[in-house]
Amino acid sequence: MTSGLPAIYPLGIVGAGQIARMTHQAAVKLGITPRLLAEDVDDSAALAAPSPTYGHPDSLASFAESCEVVTFEHERLDLGLLTRLEQSGHKIRPGARVIRAAFDKLHQRRILQNKGFLVPAFAELRGPDDLFDFASTADWPIVIKSVRTGALDERNIWIVETAAEGLRVLAENSRRQLMAESYQAIIKELVVLVVRRPGGNARCYPVAEVVQSDGVCQEVRAPAAIGPRVATEAKELALRLADELEAVGVLAVELLLTTDGLVVNELAARPHNAGHLTIEGAPTSQFENHVRAVLDLPLGPTWALAPAIVTVNVIGGYEGVDPANHLADALAVEGAHIHLYEKRPRPGRKLGHVTAIGDDLDQARDMARRAEAALLGRRPW
Repeated sequence: MTSGLPAIYPLGIVGAGQIARMTHQAAVKLGITPRLLAEDVDDSAALAAPSPTYGHPDSLASFAESCEVVTFEHERLDLGLLTRLEQSGHKIRPGARVIRAAFDKLHQRRILQNKGFLVPAFAELRGPDDLFDFASTADWPIVIKSVRTGALDERNIWIVETAAEGLRVLAENSRRQLMAESYQAIIKELVVLVVRRPGGNARCYPVAEVVQSDGVCQEVRAPAAIGPRVATEAKELALRLADELEAVGVLAVELLLTTDGLVVNELAARPHNAGHLTIEGAPTSQFENHVRAVLDLPLGPTWALAPAIVTVNVIGGYEGVDPANHLADALAVEGAHIHLYEKRPRPGRKLGHVTAIGDDLDQARDMARRAEAALLGRRPW
């Protein structure tokens, strides 16, 4: 490469959505300009990065030759190719083992169960008989999930109340590998972000609460309104899991707080939607710490900078409103931090997010919601 940076710094990012965009921006802040492997000229990160490389993720092998370290914004990858690249000496971070645990939900459940982590009862769904067998022991409602992580805007989870609903989901997704899980009576949905270097040095961000609607994350609040005992238990669980998997970079551990305690729900081996609030809400954002970790550089502090931090996602509606056309209105909401991804509006698509910091969660939420409403051309929330 022509860069005068030390050899460790040539960083490659596979994927070019908003996660890659914010990771790229965090690296540039450190004087590191990553190479980007994008699929389309309209990809969010490709619009912001200089001279991206275009190609399908399967072209990763040739892309990796130009990088000292390769990292990813999603887990939809050829695991066999990743393993071969690791075996040939390439620095793939996180590694194929961690990515498989995040990408393949069935494999993930088996690993976690074998290592003693509390997970919901689960079963592979190869057909209607598997659904009926599982329902005979788990009762309705039942959660049906796609085993393989789909696109960020693709639905991957269904809560079905009856056998008829379950059979309909199976029929409509006959080409996808599915699994069933027992429904959990959820008190709160929590996320712990762990960032870990190759040698094991790791740090946690404050536990965040996620508010979802129809399987889509609408809002993230930090710190989560939970007691110190639960918060400590959640962090310790996430750190132990990161060590068990030998994760490198950001590992997002999604937890369900139930009447039986903390249950591991999902893993994401990359910067996570719930960590967007760390851009304004922590001394070092999840994106910068991910860059630091995969390059094996000292990690930055992760404590909260305010008593309350709230992020509200800007989701496209059927009206087809482009938030960019209402940016001035949103910027008039003082204290709200606007992030738009340069994505074309369509229903259900995540187009940006707003973060607000306050003295309490109600104040921060009100500020963020007013800016989000302005971006979507609505009256203030």
